[in-house]
Amino acid sequence: MLFKIVRSKIFAIIPMFILFLSMVWVGVANAQQSVVDEYPELKPLTNFVGEENLSVLHLAGFRAAKRAMDELGFEKGDANILVLTDAGYIAKIGEYTTEKALDGVMLTSGCSRGKGNLVNVHKPYNSPLWFAFFDKKSKNCVYLEVNSNLLKTYLDKEKEAKESTLKDFMKLEDEQIFSRIAVENIDAEKLLENPEDWQKKMEAKVFGGNEFSLITICNVWAYKGLPNDFLKAVELHDHICPGLTSGYLIAKYIEKNFPTKSPRYDYTVIAIPPWCKDDALIQFFETNVGHKHMFVKWLTKEQSKELKKHLPENLKGIDVANIVIRWERSASKGEGIVIGFDWGKASKLCGIERSWFKDFKTYKWWWTRLKMDLWLMDYTDKPEEFVATIKTFNVNSTNEIWKLASAGVNPLAELGLIPKPTPTPIEKTVEVIPLWVYVTIGVLIAVIIVMACLYTIKLRKT
Repeated sequence: MLFKIVRSKIFAIIPMFILFLSMVWVGVANAQQSVVDEYPELKPLTNFVGEENLSVLHLAGFRAAKRAMDELGFEKGDANILVLTDAGYIAKIGEYTTEKALDGVMLTSGCSRGKGNLVNVHKPYNSPLWFAFFDKKSKNCVYLEVNSNLLKTYLDKEKEAKESTLKDFMKLEDEQIFSRIAVENIDAEKLLENPEDWQKKMEAKVFGGNEFSLITICNVWAYKGLPNDFLKAVELHDHICPGLTSGYLIAKYIEKNFPTKSPRYDYTVIAIPPWCKDDALIQFFETNVGHKHMFVKWLTKEQSKELKKHLPENLKGIDVANIVIRWERSASKGEGIVIGFDWGKASKLCGIERSWFKDFKTYKWWWTRLKMDLWLMDYTDKPEEFVATIKTFNVNSTNEIWKLASAGVNPLAELGLIPKPTPTPIEKTVEVIPLWVYVTIGVLIAVIIVMACLYTIKLRKT
C-alpha cells in the first residue's frame, strides 16, 4: 500500500519536474543566445569585425543604414546611393571615438570609398555623430543624427555587460537612437528654381546645420561626379564651394603645366591671399603646414588695390592666388610661378554677381555657390580657362624660399608685382649701431682711465 502511494506521488511530480527542467533549459539557452542569433542580419557585420569585437557603435551605423534603406527603398550595394557621415573624422561621443560606426554603415548599405559612394566628412571632435543617405534617382536625402547622451550611456554599459547591452540597444526604437530623423528632396534643379522654399529649411536647420554640406556634395556627385582626388579635398573642407573647386582647377593646372620630378616635398606653396582653394592644394600635393610647405599671407585692402593697379592690362581681372615653387634637390635650384584665378570671367560666364557670395541675409549666398559648383565642374579638364600664370621666376637657394615665406615680408613686393613700401623719415634716420663701436668706445675709455691714473702717480712722485 505504501509503495503504491509513493509511486503515485512520484508519477505526479515527474511532469512538474520535466516542466521545470524545460524552463531552466530555455532560460539557459536564451542566456547563451548571442545578439547575432536574435538578429541574423548582423551576420555580415560580425563576419567582418568579429563577433567578439562587436560594439554599440557598429550597431548605430547598422541601424542608421537600415532606417535609410527603409525610407529610400534601396537594397544593399545600390550604386545610386551616396552615404555621408562624420563618423571617425573626428566626431566623438564623450571619450569614445566613432570610427566603428563606419563599418556598420558600409557592411549594411554596401557603400564604400572604393565604389566612390561614401564620403567621410571632416567635422570637429565635438560635432554630433550623424549619417546621411542620398538617392541619385529620386534626389531624396535621409539625415539621422545620433542621440549622443543615450549612445554614451550604452557605451559605458558595454564595458560591464557587453552582450546584454547590445541586445538592449537593438530593442530601442529608431526615434530613441536618433535625436533627429529628416527626409528631404534636395534636387539642385528644384533648389535653384525655387530657392525661397529651401531657404526656410536652411534657417530651420532640417539637417542639423549640415544643409549646405549635403546639398552641395550630393548634387555635384549626382550631376557631375566626384573624382577621388577632389573627393579627398571635399572631405577635408566639409562641403563643396566655388572656392574649393577653384583650388582643384589650380591643382590641375599645376600638375599639367608645372610638374615636379620627385613625388613629394618638392612644392612649396605661399597662399596669398588664402581662400578655400588651399585645402585642395594641401590634399593634392601634400603641401601641409606641418611639413613647412604651405605658408599663408594675408593682403590688406590697400595692398589688394595696389596689386590690381600694377598687374599687366591683360591680367587686370585676375585675382592673385598662390606662389608655387618647385625645388630640384639634385641640382639645388628651383623655379617659381605666381598663379591667379579669373573670378571676374567665371562669374560673368556663370551668370552671377560676385556680390551675391556675401549676401548672407537671403538665399543668394548658398544659391550662388550651388550654381557655380555645378558649372565649374565642366572645366576640371581645361583649367586654363580661368587659371593663369602671372609671373615666373628663378630660385637659386632655399634661403630665397624662406625669405619669401618669412614673417613681415610681402612676397609679391619681393617679386616686383607691387612696389615695396618706402620707409618713413624716422625709419631713414634710425640706424642700428654695430657692436664693434661699443667695444671700441669701451677700450678707449679704459685706456684713458689707465693713462690718467699713471699721470696722477707720476705727479705725486715729483
